[in-house]
Amino acid sequence: MPPTPVRGVLFGAAGLAVLLLAWHLVAVTIYQRPNGSPGPVPPPLPVVARAVTGLFGGAYAEGLAATAGAALTGYAIAVAIALVLGILVIVAPPLGPFASQLGVVAACAPAAAVAPIVVLLSPSGSRAVSVVLALLAVEFPLVVGVLLGLRSAAPAQLDLVHAYGGSAWTAIRKVRVISAIPALLAALKLAAPAAFLGAMTGEFFTVGVDTGAGRLLISQQYVGDYTGMWAIALLATVVSALGYGAVALLGRLLAPWTAHTGGTR
Repeated sequence: MPPTPVRGVLFGAAGLAVLLLAWHLVAVTIYQRPNGSPGPVPPPLPVVARAVTGLFGGAYAEGLAATAGAALTGYAIAVAIALVLGILVIVAPPLGPFASQLGVVAACAPAAAVAPIVVLLSPSGSRAVSVVLALLAVEFPLVVGVLLGLRSAAPAQLDLVHAYGGSAWTAIRKVRVISAIPALLAALKLAAPAAFLGAMTGEFFTVGVDTGAGRLLISQQYVGDYTGMWAIALLATVVSALGYGAVALLGRLLAPWTAHTGGTR
């Protein structure tokens, strides 16, 4: 039998081949028009070709970069909020229910209700909607990951810090933060694709913004270019996957010991 990593690659390639084959069959049998032109579900080959040409010779790269920038901003703010809340909960445990409820509210807040409010509060041309929706999309998993990680420290290690006269803040810095890294990395990986999706969704509500993956998708839908729509969706999926992989790689580089605890797998 091949080594486990090789088997994983082989199984992944086989799964992708099956998916592409099923996509092609559905496109040419169910959705193809009587004149032979592609319908709402075009075959994968024209979609991939459009994605490549649009990425290297069109406006797709600029749009994806704009959406990724808004997603990264919301992602960074959400990480900062989650870390501050987690540390406050450890220092003042009664704040625990408040932090959990805040995460739940962020997860349950409907984008269709939040976005118009943000549009009214922000100037025309602002990407505030994309930033806010990216933040809301990732806040709950980040808060949960931070809280679980900070609370996962071994009691014996905490007792040792206190026995040597260390304060609660010392225990956080020396023990809890290190113990939280695997759970935090797992939450960061899951949040990366969600942030891009949230930012892209926000572009459906923005006013005065002409660039972005969401705006490109709207323009392609307006002219009935199904191949272009699928190409943008494919590129958005690739960017989201790259975000996930980038966080996983960063975790392996900065905290290689977490590879044995499942934190960066």
